[in-house]
Amino acid sequence: MKNHKLSSNVIQVIENQCIESSFFPNTLIYQNNQDRNVTLATDRDFIQPIPEQNWLFHVENVISFTWQTQGGKISYCFLEEATEEIFRFWLYHLVLPIYFSISNTYKFLHAGSVEINRKTVLFMAPSHGGKSTLTDYFIQHGHLLVTDDKMATFEKGGDFYAVPSHPYHRPYRQVEVLGHRCENAATEIRSIHAIYILEKDEPDSICTLRPLKGIEKFSRLHEGGEMNFSFFTKDYVQYLSRLANKVNVFNVKVPQDLDRLHEVYDIIVNHCESIKEEI
Repeated sequence: MKNHKLSSNVIQVIENQCIESSFFPNTLIYQNNQDRNVTLATDRDFIQPIPEQNWLFHVENVISFTWQTQGGKISYCFLEEATEEIFRFWLYHLVLPIYFSISNTYKFLHAGSVEINRKTVLFMAPSHGGKSTLTDYFIQHGHLLVTDDKMATFEKGGDFYAVPSHPYHRPYRQVEVLGHRCENAATEIRSIHAIYILEKDEPDSICTLRPLKGIEKFSRLHEGGEMNFSFFTKDYVQYLSRLANKVNVFNVKVPQDLDRLHEVYDIIVNHCESIKEEI
């Protein structure tokens, strides 16, 4: 397999020999991720990652990835059920977000994101809550895709920024499917203009939008956290608290009727233009 170079923070991804899992004595095991058993392991403890710490992300019967914290290189080894597309799925959708989380480069939110007139907005919801469907609707109406599912963010100078991810979109969550390539994808880092948290409602309900404040605002952001490893909990909670104090967050009641999706689209587009930059 060929080498892969990724421009964001210049991470080199190279094929290498498999390393025995016994080299990584501390493990976290996740069952039924994409119908696979998945292991995240390390040769140190999970409390506070250090630069020379080694990591293993192993997908049973498919692939193993290894790297060092902030090492700038990810190695991989194909197993018996691996294909190039499955490799790219695990790399783009899981391994890179884990790498950037552990290296403390970005904080991730479970969100879809698009640009509305060069302003980055995020759609958050529980799994199967409609964010992928709404993201796809915006893409179909000419908006740039920022991210499909995992939103990399960072804080600088008191402002919060969204980092465009890979240009693949999965409006339907088939197992281990990379998704279709979106040619209309964002490439510029922009500040987060607003976050819209979607809430399913009855098919005949009225589509409404209201601002979130205080503890409800923080709680809804926390529910949408991504890559919130137990060893990052304190830092991540503090980050979300600062995010909640800076960025506008709104609840959107979404009627469960695809024929009315244009109403949700219209209310968000019109509302986005009216938001003040500061809370």
